[in-house]
Amino acid sequence: MARPQAPRGHGRRRVIDAAVELFGEHGVTGTSLQMIADHLGVTKAAVYYQFHAKEDIVLAVLEEALVDLRAFVTAAEAEPSPDEAAMVALRGLVDLMIGHRQVVAALMRDPEVERIMATHDDLNSLVGRLTGLLLGPEPDLRRRIAVSVVGAGVAQAGIDPLLADVDDETLRAELLELGPSMLPRH
Repeated sequence: MARPQAPRGHGRRRVIDAAVELFGEHGVTGTSLQMIADHLGVTKAAVYYQFHAKEDIVLAVLEEALVDLRAFVTAAEAEPSPDEAAMVALRGLVDLMIGHRQVVAALMRDPEVERIMATHDDLNSLVGRLTGLLLGPEPDLRRRIAVSVVGAGVAQAGIDPLLADVDDETLRAELLELGPSMLPRH
């Protein structure tokens, strides 16, 4: 007799959670759908029932972060001045990284994730808008370098093993003090 099946989507959260854990250990490139299935104690077909490809799992992992990114970029774009827009964007970026530390750690610098992200038009548009907010109008060389350093620093701080013992609120406070001090005003 066949086992009853849960409706499609019922196990999606379990697959996503298992994938994040395995991506953190092995990277996306080093994690197979079979590994995810084995981790969950299900068949590979059960994982395929929820997601048709590993790329779909990566995009599902990113979806919550994309919702947050879209919200703070839109809020920053509504600010009346470039400096205020940059600060709202920076706060949003810090909050995004803090709120999604495990996902950032699991996905950052993985070549397969970079390939997937490069083909994701919505994400690329949001990142372009965020970068524009941080750069402001007519950025000089100093501003471009500062935005690069701050952006990379915020992301690195969230995954740095040297900072693993720092609680989220302390890390957020420090990043929000350091970040603006590095960005020259317009």
